[in-house]
Amino acid sequence: MTLHSAAERSPFTASSWWVTPLSDASWNRLFLAGLVLMSLQWLQVSIVQFQQLWAVLALALLIQRAEIRAGVTETLVFAMFLGFALVATFFSGYPHIKMVEQIMKFGFLYPAFYLVGRALGTHYLQRKLPFGYTLLWIWLLLQYAVQYFQVPFIYHPVGFMQDVLYGTFKERNWLAIFFFLTAYALFLQSSRTPRDVLNFAAVGVAVALLSGSKSILIPVGIVTLLQVPGRWGLKTILVVAGTSLYIWLFGSELSGQLLQVRLQDERGLAYLQSVHLLSENWLGYGFGFVEAYFSNLWFVIKGLGVGVNSVFSAPLDLLLIAGIPGLIFWAVFFLGIGLRSVSLLLPIAAWSLINPLHQSEITYLFIGFLVAWGLQKRVLYPAQDKGDPL
Repeated sequence: MTLHSAAERSPFTASSWWVTPLSDASWNRLFLAGLVLMSLQWLQVSIVQFQQLWAVLALALLIQRAEIRAGVTETLVFAMFLGFALVATFFSGYPHIKMVEQIMKFGFLYPAFYLVGRALGTHYLQRKLPFGYTLLWIWLLLQYAVQYFQVPFIYHPVGFMQDVLYGTFKERNWLAIFFFLTAYALFLQSSRTPRDVLNFAAVGVAVALLSGSKSILIPVGIVTLLQVPGRWGLKTILVVAGTSLYIWLFGSELSGQLLQVRLQDERGLAYLQSVHLLSENWLGYGFGFVEAYFSNLWFVIKGLGVGVNSVFSAPLDLLLIAGIPGLIFWAVFFLGIGLRSVSLLLPIAAWSLINPLHQSEITYLFIGFLVAWGLQKRVLYPAQDKGDPL
């Protein structure tokens, strides 16, 4: 089903004389407010973060303005995933921790971010984004300043991350995801010239160096290969340079004792244990199972246990939650199968294989954003406005 036909059948998108469209300035303010709040992850009321309040209010506003889009494929896959996950949660008989919180996130908050992202993507399909690389660099420098001066309220020290940049984010990986996705959106709107490629790659490399999140180089490389027409010489140089940088900076973690620890005590052991669980039950274990299970193992897996509600891989974790429907959920929403968005979402899908991106609101906002572009079968032209925004 096309975007337009899905929109025509949606009760939220019917054209009415009383519906007043949002102005371009209102869309810009809405988007920028969301991006700022998504980076200020320590600001919250009780357990509710400000970015989540923004998503709820933005969703309500966009529903009232008839700007929400959702197709049949998205709706059915999400309903199937949620249904299987809820059955596994309440009827499997396994222990669960924070299952209500996880149900609220997967059942309402993540879909809210996705739908708001869909609306934003549709609006900015042929309009310039309200930010540019200059603003991203300023924001990255501010992240460093906030952490260096330990600014109250928006920064909290985390013992195991003192040697890397995470700024106003709760984890360095969330910082990396935020800057990659915003830079990716900018790159898709560009003319894909060598200068545009270098601007995009520079953000990814800088974030990798500052945050120590080496895995960001993987989606940066995939974007360069998939989204730049021709220019194989430039692509080859960038891929070789990126690979060399990766080996130079992080090669020690890919061999010797550090690699052995990752395989035997951390990710490798987590994968083996997850596969063992799935071999015993392909229907899934429900929300909150991962934290409960790995908190009570007789042996310790580094990075899992109390306070950690997912394994290191998004598709593997979704399988543990809802079985095969969980994997279908990943294939549709993270890989873009059935949504004509595979080439756009492939960098996110590849990154999610080794990172729990499905636990980040930022990811769902930009997945919705990219799906809105993928569902439009036309070339993405930059806005006609002259001048580059900040």
